[in-house]
Amino acid sequence: MNKIKLLVLCSASLFFTNCSNLMDDNLDPDGVIEENVFKTVKNAEKVVLGAYSAIPTSANIYAQALLTDELKFGAQNNGQGKEVHSWTFTSGQAEFSGVWYGAYGSISNANKFLLNFDNVATSTPAEVALKNQLRGEALALRAFNHFILVRSYSPKYSPSALGIPYVTSDDIFAQPSRPTMQETYQAIMDDAAAAYPLLPVTTADNKFRFNQGALRAMQAYIALEMGDFDSAINYANQALAINSALASTLGTVQAMWTDANRDELYMYQANLPGSASAAPGALFTTTALASGGLIYWHPSVTLYSKFAPADFRRTRYFGGTPANLGSFIVNKYPGTAGNYGINNVKLFRVADMHLVKAEAYARKAAPDLAASFASYQLVRVARNAGTSAPFTSATDAVDKILEERWKEFAWEGSRLFDLKRNGRTITRVGADIYILNPVPSLTDINRYTYPIPTAEVQANPNMQQNPGY
Repeated sequence: MNKIKLLVLCSASLFFTNCSNLMDDNLDPDGVIEENVFKTVKNAEKVVLGAYSAIPTSANIYAQALLTDELKFGAQNNGQGKEVHSWTFTSGQAEFSGVWYGAYGSISNANKFLLNFDNVATSTPAEVALKNQLRGEALALRAFNHFILVRSYSPKYSPSALGIPYVTSDDIFAQPSRPTMQETYQAIMDDAAAAYPLLPVTTADNKFRFNQGALRAMQAYIALEMGDFDSAINYANQALAINSALASTLGTVQAMWTDANRDELYMYQANLPGSASAAPGALFTTTALASGGLIYWHPSVTLYSKFAPADFRRTRYFGGTPANLGSFIVNKYPGTAGNYGINNVKLFRVADMHLVKAEAYARKAAPDLAASFASYQLVRVARNAGTSAPFTSATDAVDKILEERWKEFAWEGSRLFDLKRNGRTITRVGADIYILNPVPSLTDINRYTYPIPTAEVQANPNMQQNPGY
Protein backbone atom coordinates (compact mmCIF):
# COMPACT_ATOMS: atom_id res chain seq x y z
CA MET A 1 0.00 0.00 0.00
CA ASN A 2 2.78 2.44 0.82
CA LYS A 3 4.50 1.65 -2.48
CA ILE A 4 1.25 2.66 -4.17
CA LYS A 5 1.19 5.88 -2.17
CA LEU A 6 4.69 6.69 -3.34
CA LEU A 7 3.68 6.20 -6.96
CA VAL A 8 0.63 8.44 -6.47
CA LEU A 9 2.79 11.17 -4.99
CA CYS A 10 5.28 10.81 -7.83
CA SER A 11 2.55 11.18 -10.43
CA ALA A 12 1.53 14.49 -8.88
CA SER A 13 5.13 15.65 -9.11
CA LEU A 14 5.80 14.24 -12.58
CA PHE A 15 5.99 17.64 -14.17
CA PHE A 16 9.23 18.58 -12.47
CA THR A 17 10.77 15.28 -11.49
CA ASN A 18 10.27 11.54 -11.65
CA CYS A 19 10.01 8.69 -9.21
CA SER A 20 13.64 7.67 -9.54
CA ASN A 21 14.67 11.12 -8.35
CA LEU A 22 12.69 10.61 -5.16
CA MET A 23 14.81 7.55 -4.47
CA ASP A 24 18.11 9.43 -4.54
CA ASP A 25 18.39 9.42 -0.75
CA ASN A 26 17.77 5.67 -0.37
CA LEU A 27 14.12 6.17 0.52
CA ASP A 28 12.43 3.01 1.71
CA PRO A 29 9.14 2.60 -0.20
CA ASP A 30 7.90 0.11 2.38
CA GLY A 31 8.04 2.73 5.13
CA VAL A 32 5.48 5.45 5.81
CA ILE A 33 5.42 7.71 2.77
CA GLU A 34 5.72 10.98 4.68
CA GLU A 35 8.71 9.75 6.65
CA ASN A 36 10.49 8.82 3.42
CA VAL A 37 9.76 11.77 1.20
CA PHE A 38 10.13 14.43 3.88
CA LYS A 39 13.52 13.32 5.11
CA THR A 40 15.25 16.15 3.25
CA VAL A 41 14.46 19.66 2.04
CA LYS A 42 15.40 18.51 -1.45
CA ASN A 43 12.68 15.86 -1.55
CA ALA A 44 10.15 18.07 0.22
CA GLU A 45 10.67 20.70 -2.48
CA LYS A 46 9.64 18.18 -5.14
CA VAL A 47 6.28 17.73 -3.45
CA VAL A 48 5.65 21.49 -3.48
CA LEU A 49 6.75 21.75 -7.11
CA GLY A 50 4.30 19.00 -7.97
CA ALA A 51 1.49 21.18 -6.62
CA TYR A 52 2.25 23.80 -9.28
CA SER A 53 1.77 21.38 -12.16
CA ALA A 54 -1.56 20.19 -10.73
CA ILE A 55 -3.21 23.64 -10.75
CA PRO A 56 -6.14 23.04 -13.15
CA THR A 57 -5.44 25.93 -15.51
CA SER A 58 -6.24 24.08 -18.74
CA ALA A 59 -9.48 22.69 -17.31
CA ASN A 60 -10.46 26.19 -16.17
CA ILE A 61 -9.60 27.73 -19.56
CA TYR A 62 -11.64 25.12 -21.43
CA ALA A 63 -14.71 25.17 -19.18
CA GLN A 64 -14.97 28.96 -19.25
CA ALA A 65 -14.36 29.25 -22.98
CA LEU A 66 -17.12 26.71 -23.72
CA LEU A 67 -19.60 28.29 -21.35
CA THR A 68 -19.14 31.94 -22.31
CA ASP A 69 -18.87 33.95 -25.55
CA GLU A 70 -15.25 33.17 -26.40
CA LEU A 71 -15.87 30.38 -28.96
CA LYS A 72 -17.89 29.41 -32.00
CA PHE A 73 -18.86 25.77 -32.66
CA GLY A 74 -16.62 24.19 -35.31
CA ALA A 75 -17.86 22.10 -38.24
CA GLN A 76 -15.28 19.41 -37.41
CA ASN A 77 -16.49 19.10 -33.85
CA ASN A 78 -17.66 15.56 -33.07
CA GLY A 79 -19.54 16.51 -29.93
CA GLN A 80 -16.65 17.74 -27.80
CA GLY A 81 -17.97 20.11 -25.14
CA LYS A 82 -21.38 20.58 -26.76
CA GLU A 83 -23.37 20.14 -23.52
CA VAL A 84 -21.44 22.92 -21.81
CA HIS A 85 -21.57 25.18 -24.87
CA SER A 86 -25.33 24.62 -25.28
CA TRP A 87 -25.92 25.27 -21.55
CA THR A 88 -27.54 21.85 -21.09
CA PHE A 89 -24.84 20.44 -18.82
CA THR A 90 -25.35 18.31 -15.72
CA SER A 91 -23.36 17.65 -12.56
CA GLY A 92 -21.66 14.73 -14.29
CA GLN A 93 -19.85 16.95 -16.79
CA ALA A 94 -16.13 16.15 -17.02
CA GLU A 95 -15.30 19.70 -18.09
CA PHE A 96 -16.21 20.92 -14.60
CA SER A 97 -15.01 17.98 -12.53
CA GLY A 98 -11.52 18.53 -13.96
CA VAL A 99 -11.36 21.89 -12.21
CA TRP A 100 -12.59 20.40 -8.91
CA TYR A 101 -10.27 17.41 -8.77
CA GLY A 102 -7.30 19.25 -10.23
CA ALA A 103 -7.46 22.01 -7.63
CA TYR A 104 -7.94 19.63 -4.72
CA GLY A 105 -5.08 17.50 -6.06
CA SER A 106 -2.79 20.52 -5.97
CA ILE A 107 -4.06 21.35 -2.49
CA SER A 108 -3.26 17.80 -1.38
CA ASN A 109 0.39 18.23 -2.34
CA ALA A 110 0.57 21.57 -0.53
CA ASN A 111 -1.01 20.05 2.57
CA LYS A 112 1.37 17.08 2.56
CA PHE A 113 4.26 19.49 2.87
CA LEU A 114 2.59 21.74 5.47
CA LEU A 115 1.57 18.81 7.65
CA ASN A 116 5.12 17.43 7.56
CA PHE A 117 6.92 20.76 7.83
CA ASP A 118 8.34 20.04 11.29
CA ASN A 119 9.67 16.67 10.10
CA VAL A 120 11.86 18.14 7.35
CA ALA A 121 15.43 18.13 8.59
CA THR A 122 17.78 21.02 7.84
CA SER A 123 21.53 21.23 8.35
CA THR A 124 22.52 24.58 6.86
CA PRO A 125 21.16 28.16 6.91
CA ALA A 126 20.39 27.81 3.20
CA GLU A 127 18.21 24.76 3.88
CA VAL A 128 16.41 26.60 6.69
CA ALA A 129 15.71 29.51 4.32
CA LEU A 130 14.47 27.20 1.55
CA LYS A 131 12.28 25.26 3.96
CA ASN A 132 10.59 28.48 5.12
CA GLN A 133 10.17 29.66 1.53
CA LEU A 134 8.54 26.33 0.66
CA ARG A 135 6.10 26.86 3.50
CA GLY A 136 5.17 30.21 1.97
CA GLU A 137 4.74 28.63 -1.45
CA ALA A 138 2.57 25.82 -0.07
CA LEU A 139 0.33 28.30 1.76
CA ALA A 140 0.03 30.44 -1.37
CA LEU A 141 -0.77 27.39 -3.49
CA ARG A 142 -3.44 26.26 -1.05
CA ALA A 143 -4.99 29.72 -1.09
CA PHE A 144 -4.84 30.05 -4.89
CA ASN A 145 -6.46 26.69 -5.59
CA HIS A 146 -9.25 27.34 -3.10
CA PHE A 147 -9.75 30.74 -4.77
CA ILE A 148 -10.19 29.03 -8.14
CA LEU A 149 -12.68 26.64 -6.55
CA VAL A 150 -14.80 29.22 -4.75
CA ARG A 151 -15.03 31.42 -7.85
CA SER A 152 -16.12 28.38 -9.89
CA TYR A 153 -18.40 26.45 -7.51
CA SER A 154 -19.94 29.29 -5.51
CA PRO A 155 -22.08 32.16 -6.78
CA LYS A 156 -21.14 35.80 -7.05
CA TYR A 157 -19.68 36.79 -3.68
CA SER A 158 -22.24 36.89 -0.89
CA PRO A 159 -21.01 36.37 2.69
CA SER A 160 -23.77 33.94 3.67
CA ALA A 161 -23.87 31.91 0.43
CA LEU A 162 -22.35 28.44 0.23
CA GLY A 163 -18.58 28.41 -0.09
CA ILE A 164 -16.40 25.37 -0.71
CA PRO A 165 -14.64 23.10 1.80
CA TYR A 166 -11.30 24.60 2.81
CA VAL A 167 -9.13 21.52 3.13
CA THR A 168 -6.13 21.68 5.44
CA SER A 169 -5.83 18.00 6.35
CA ASP A 170 -4.74 14.95 4.40
CA ASP A 171 -7.58 12.68 5.53
CA ILE A 172 -8.96 11.01 2.41
CA PHE A 173 -11.93 9.72 4.42
CA ALA A 174 -13.03 13.18 5.60
CA GLN A 175 -16.55 14.25 4.62
CA PRO A 176 -16.55 18.03 4.97
CA SER A 177 -19.63 20.19 4.63
CA ARG A 178 -19.69 23.52 2.87
CA PRO A 179 -18.94 26.62 4.96
CA THR A 180 -20.16 30.09 4.01
CA MET A 181 -18.40 32.09 1.34
CA GLN A 182 -17.22 34.51 4.00
CA GLU A 183 -15.56 31.65 5.89
CA THR A 184 -13.96 30.32 2.72
CA TYR A 185 -12.60 33.72 1.74
CA GLN A 186 -11.33 34.36 5.25
CA ALA A 187 -9.32 31.13 5.13
CA ILE A 188 -7.94 32.11 1.72
CA MET A 189 -6.93 35.52 3.02
CA ASP A 190 -5.36 34.05 6.16
CA ASP A 191 -3.19 31.67 4.12
CA ALA A 192 -2.19 34.44 1.73
CA ALA A 193 -1.23 36.77 4.59
CA ALA A 194 0.84 34.05 6.25
CA ALA A 195 2.56 33.21 2.95
CA TYR A 196 3.62 36.75 1.98
CA PRO A 197 6.60 37.36 4.33
CA LEU A 198 8.03 33.90 3.57
CA LEU A 199 8.26 34.47 -0.19
CA PRO A 200 11.01 36.14 -2.23
CA VAL A 201 10.10 39.59 -3.55
CA THR A 202 10.38 38.39 -7.13
CA THR A 203 11.86 35.47 -9.04
CA ALA A 204 13.17 36.94 -12.27
CA ASP A 205 14.45 33.63 -13.63
CA ASN A 206 11.97 31.34 -11.93
CA LYS A 207 8.51 32.86 -12.33
CA PHE A 208 6.69 29.55 -12.24
CA ARG A 209 6.84 29.78 -8.43
CA PHE A 210 5.00 32.11 -6.06
CA ASN A 211 6.76 35.31 -5.10
CA GLN A 212 5.56 38.45 -3.33
CA GLY A 213 4.54 40.14 -6.58
CA ALA A 214 2.35 37.20 -7.59
CA LEU A 215 0.92 36.95 -4.08
CA ARG A 216 -0.08 40.63 -4.07
CA ALA A 217 -1.63 40.18 -7.52
CA MET A 218 -3.72 37.29 -6.20
CA GLN A 219 -4.78 39.34 -3.18
CA ALA A 220 -5.87 42.17 -5.50
CA TYR A 221 -8.20 39.75 -7.28
CA ILE A 222 -9.50 38.34 -4.00
CA ALA A 223 -10.38 41.83 -2.78
CA LEU A 224 -12.02 42.68 -6.12
CA GLU A 225 -14.21 39.55 -5.94
CA MET A 226 -15.29 40.48 -2.42
CA GLY A 227 -16.12 44.06 -3.40
CA ASP A 228 -13.35 45.49 -1.21
CA PHE A 229 -12.27 47.99 -3.84
CA ASP A 230 -9.86 50.03 -1.74
CA SER A 231 -7.93 46.89 -0.80
CA ALA A 232 -7.92 45.74 -4.43
CA ILE A 233 -6.33 49.03 -5.47
CA ASN A 234 -3.83 48.88 -2.61
CA TYR A 235 -2.72 45.32 -3.38
CA ALA A 236 -2.49 46.07 -7.10
CA ASN A 237 -0.30 49.09 -6.38
CA GLN A 238 1.98 46.96 -4.21
CA ALA A 239 2.31 44.42 -7.01
CA LEU A 240 3.09 47.21 -9.49
CA ALA A 241 5.75 48.56 -7.14
CA ILE A 242 7.49 45.19 -7.51
CA ASN A 243 7.02 44.91 -11.29
CA SER A 244 5.43 47.48 -13.61
CA ALA A 245 6.92 46.31 -16.94
CA LEU A 246 4.15 46.39 -19.50
CA ALA A 247 4.80 44.93 -22.96
CA SER A 248 4.23 47.87 -25.32
CA THR A 249 5.60 46.96 -28.73
CA LEU A 250 4.48 44.47 -31.33
CA GLY A 251 7.59 42.40 -30.69
CA THR A 252 7.32 42.25 -26.91
CA VAL A 253 3.58 41.53 -26.90
CA GLN A 254 4.00 38.73 -29.43
CA ALA A 255 7.04 37.34 -27.58
CA MET A 256 5.08 37.17 -24.32
CA TRP A 257 2.82 34.53 -25.89
CA THR A 258 5.66 32.51 -27.37
CA ASP A 259 7.33 32.56 -23.92
CA ALA A 260 10.36 34.49 -25.19
CA ASN A 261 9.49 37.57 -23.09
CA ARG A 262 8.53 37.16 -19.42
CA ASP A 263 9.16 40.73 -18.25
CA GLU A 264 5.47 41.54 -17.70
CA LEU A 265 4.75 38.36 -15.77
CA TYR A 266 4.52 37.91 -12.03
CA MET A 267 3.88 34.19 -12.35
CA TYR A 268 3.12 31.55 -14.95
CA GLN A 269 2.40 27.83 -14.97
CA ALA A 270 5.11 26.07 -16.93
CA ASN A 271 4.12 23.77 -19.76
CA LEU A 272 6.91 21.71 -21.29
CA PRO A 273 6.96 19.07 -24.03
CA GLY A 274 6.49 15.60 -22.57
CA SER A 275 5.05 16.89 -19.30
CA ALA A 276 1.86 15.76 -17.64
CA SER A 277 0.30 19.19 -18.23
CA ALA A 278 -2.14 19.74 -21.06
CA ALA A 279 -1.30 21.93 -24.05
CA PRO A 280 -3.70 24.88 -23.82
CA GLY A 281 -3.52 25.54 -27.56
CA ALA A 282 -4.75 22.03 -28.35
CA LEU A 283 -8.00 22.51 -26.46
CA PHE A 284 -9.60 24.06 -29.54
CA THR A 285 -7.54 22.82 -32.51
CA THR A 286 -6.07 19.34 -32.29
CA THR A 287 -2.75 20.17 -33.92
CA ALA A 288 -1.30 22.50 -36.55
CA LEU A 289 -3.60 22.80 -39.56
CA ALA A 290 -0.66 22.11 -41.86
CA SER A 291 -0.35 18.72 -40.14
CA GLY A 292 -4.01 17.85 -40.60
CA GLY A 293 -5.33 19.45 -37.42
CA LEU A 294 -9.06 19.47 -36.72
CA ILE A 295 -10.78 22.68 -35.63
CA TYR A 296 -13.21 21.74 -32.89
CA TRP A 297 -13.77 25.34 -31.84
CA HIS A 298 -13.31 28.60 -33.70
CA PRO A 299 -12.72 31.90 -31.92
CA SER A 300 -15.81 33.99 -31.34
CA VAL A 301 -16.43 36.20 -34.37
CA THR A 302 -17.78 38.88 -32.04
CA LEU A 303 -14.58 38.85 -30.00
CA TYR A 304 -12.45 39.11 -33.13
CA SER A 305 -14.41 42.19 -34.23
CA LYS A 306 -13.58 43.98 -30.97
CA PHE A 307 -9.89 44.28 -31.86
CA ALA A 308 -8.62 47.19 -33.95
CA PRO A 309 -6.67 45.89 -36.97
CA ALA A 310 -3.41 47.33 -35.61
CA ASP A 311 -3.90 45.95 -32.09
CA PHE A 312 -0.74 44.01 -31.23
CA ARG A 313 -2.82 41.21 -29.73
CA ARG A 314 -4.96 40.45 -32.76
CA THR A 315 -2.20 38.92 -34.88
CA ARG A 316 -1.16 36.66 -32.00
CA TYR A 317 -4.51 35.65 -30.56
CA PHE A 318 -6.11 34.64 -33.88
CA GLY A 319 -5.09 32.61 -36.89
CA GLY A 320 -6.90 33.30 -40.16
CA THR A 321 -10.10 35.35 -40.36
CA PRO A 322 -13.83 34.71 -39.77
CA ALA A 323 -14.32 34.89 -43.55
CA ASN A 324 -12.39 31.62 -43.88
CA LEU A 325 -13.50 29.25 -41.13
CA GLY A 326 -11.11 26.64 -42.46
CA SER A 327 -8.22 28.72 -41.13
CA PHE A 328 -9.88 30.67 -38.28
CA ILE A 329 -8.33 29.35 -35.07
CA VAL A 330 -7.44 30.28 -31.50
CA ASN A 331 -3.72 30.99 -31.86
CA LYS A 332 -2.88 32.47 -28.47
CA TYR A 333 -0.85 29.38 -27.54
CA PRO A 334 1.06 28.56 -30.75
CA GLY A 335 3.63 26.26 -29.17
CA THR A 336 6.72 25.35 -31.16
CA ALA A 337 7.51 23.10 -34.11
CA GLY A 338 6.56 19.56 -33.13
CA ASN A 339 4.94 20.74 -29.88
CA TYR A 340 1.70 22.34 -30.99
CA GLY A 341 -0.15 24.43 -28.41
CA ILE A 342 2.35 23.96 -25.59
CA ASN A 343 2.97 27.34 -24.00
CA ASN A 344 3.17 28.61 -20.45
CA VAL A 345 -0.12 29.74 -18.93
CA LYS A 346 0.13 33.30 -17.64
CA LEU A 347 -1.37 33.38 -14.15
CA PHE A 348 -0.65 36.96 -13.10
CA ARG A 349 0.86 39.82 -15.08
CA VAL A 350 1.11 43.59 -15.02
CA ALA A 351 -1.92 44.11 -17.31
CA ASP A 352 -4.04 42.30 -14.70
CA MET A 353 -3.19 44.87 -12.06
CA HIS A 354 -4.01 47.89 -14.21
CA LEU A 355 -7.39 46.45 -15.16
CA VAL A 356 -8.12 45.40 -11.56
CA LYS A 357 -7.47 48.99 -10.55
CA ALA A 358 -9.63 50.31 -13.38
CA GLU A 359 -12.59 48.17 -12.32
CA ALA A 360 -12.12 48.89 -8.61
CA TYR A 361 -12.01 52.67 -9.14
CA ALA A 362 -15.14 52.50 -11.31
CA ARG A 363 -17.12 50.37 -8.86
CA LYS A 364 -16.38 52.26 -5.67
CA ALA A 365 -19.33 53.84 -3.88
CA ALA A 366 -17.94 57.16 -5.08
CA PRO A 367 -16.44 56.19 -8.46
CA ASP A 368 -13.16 57.81 -9.50
CA LEU A 369 -13.65 57.79 -13.26
CA ALA A 370 -10.43 59.68 -13.98
CA ALA A 371 -8.29 57.17 -12.08
CA SER A 372 -10.23 54.29 -13.60
CA PHE A 373 -9.69 55.61 -17.12
CA ALA A 374 -5.99 56.19 -16.49
CA SER A 375 -5.42 52.52 -15.59
CA TYR A 376 -7.59 51.28 -18.46
CA GLN A 377 -5.82 53.56 -20.90
CA LEU A 378 -2.37 52.30 -19.88
CA VAL A 379 -3.22 48.81 -21.14
CA ARG A 380 -4.84 50.02 -24.34
CA VAL A 381 -1.92 52.28 -25.25
CA ALA A 382 0.57 49.49 -24.53
CA ARG A 383 -1.36 47.11 -26.80
CA ASN A 384 -1.89 49.70 -29.57
CA ALA A 385 -5.65 49.20 -29.18
CA GLY A 386 -6.72 52.51 -30.76
CA THR A 387 -8.29 55.72 -29.49
CA SER A 388 -10.01 55.54 -26.09
CA ALA A 389 -12.99 57.71 -25.19
CA PRO A 390 -13.09 58.96 -21.57
CA PHE A 391 -15.64 57.31 -19.32
CA THR A 392 -18.93 59.14 -18.96
CA SER A 393 -20.36 57.17 -16.02
CA ALA A 394 -19.62 54.22 -13.78
CA THR A 395 -21.74 52.00 -16.02
CA ASP A 396 -19.91 53.16 -19.12
CA ALA A 397 -16.60 52.51 -17.36
CA VAL A 398 -17.48 48.95 -16.33
CA ASP A 399 -18.83 48.16 -19.80
CA LYS A 400 -15.59 49.26 -21.46
CA ILE A 401 -13.34 47.65 -18.85
CA LEU A 402 -15.10 44.31 -19.21
CA GLU A 403 -14.73 44.50 -22.97
CA GLU A 404 -11.02 45.22 -22.57
CA ARG A 405 -10.68 42.33 -20.12
CA TRP A 406 -12.46 40.10 -22.66
CA LYS A 407 -9.85 41.02 -25.25
CA GLU A 408 -6.79 40.98 -23.01
CA PHE A 409 -7.59 37.72 -21.19
CA ALA A 410 -9.34 35.78 -23.97
CA TRP A 411 -9.03 31.99 -23.44
CA GLU A 412 -7.22 32.42 -20.14
CA GLY A 413 -10.03 31.31 -17.81
CA SER A 414 -11.21 34.78 -16.79
CA ARG A 415 -14.33 35.63 -18.79
CA LEU A 416 -16.93 33.81 -16.67
CA PHE A 417 -15.48 35.20 -13.44
CA ASP A 418 -15.57 38.73 -14.88
CA LEU A 419 -19.19 38.49 -16.00
CA LYS A 420 -20.39 36.77 -12.82
CA ARG A 421 -18.59 39.26 -10.56
CA ASN A 422 -20.35 42.14 -12.30
CA GLY A 423 -23.77 40.50 -12.63
CA ARG A 424 -23.61 40.49 -16.44
CA THR A 425 -25.30 38.06 -18.82
CA ILE A 426 -23.48 35.74 -21.21
CA THR A 427 -24.74 36.65 -24.69
CA ARG A 428 -23.76 35.33 -28.09
CA VAL A 429 -24.73 37.26 -31.19
CA GLY A 430 -24.91 36.65 -34.90
CA ALA A 431 -22.60 33.96 -36.21
CA ASP A 432 -21.59 32.91 -32.70
CA ILE A 433 -25.02 31.62 -31.67
CA TYR A 434 -24.85 27.84 -31.27
CA ILE A 435 -26.74 26.26 -34.17
CA LEU A 436 -27.87 23.20 -32.18
CA ASN A 437 -29.38 25.30 -29.41
CA PRO A 438 -29.98 28.78 -30.84
CA VAL A 439 -30.54 30.60 -27.56
CA PRO A 440 -28.54 33.84 -27.52
CA SER A 441 -28.38 34.54 -23.78
CA LEU A 442 -27.85 32.47 -20.65
CA THR A 443 -30.51 33.78 -18.29
CA ASP A 444 -30.43 30.96 -15.72
CA ILE A 445 -28.27 32.47 -12.97
CA ASN A 446 -27.58 29.01 -11.51
CA ARG A 447 -25.64 28.09 -14.66
CA TYR A 448 -22.98 30.67 -13.85
CA THR A 449 -21.92 28.44 -10.97
CA TYR A 450 -20.43 25.02 -11.75
CA PRO A 451 -22.13 21.92 -10.32
CA ILE A 452 -20.30 19.97 -7.64
CA PRO A 453 -19.22 16.73 -9.39
CA THR A 454 -21.78 13.94 -9.04
CA ALA A 455 -19.19 11.51 -7.69
CA GLU A 456 -18.27 13.96 -4.94
CA VAL A 457 -21.86 14.43 -3.81
CA GLN A 458 -22.50 10.68 -3.86
CA ALA A 459 -19.37 9.94 -1.81
CA ASN A 460 -19.94 12.67 0.76
CA PRO A 461 -23.43 12.97 2.28
CA ASN A 462 -22.42 16.31 3.81
CA MET A 463 -21.68 17.88 0.42
CA GLN A 464 -24.56 20.10 -0.64
CA GLN A 465 -25.12 20.42 -4.39
CA ASN A 466 -25.53 23.84 -5.98
CA PRO A 467 -29.04 24.99 -6.89
CA GLY A 468 -30.36 23.89 -10.26
CA TYR A 469 -28.46 20.60 -10.52
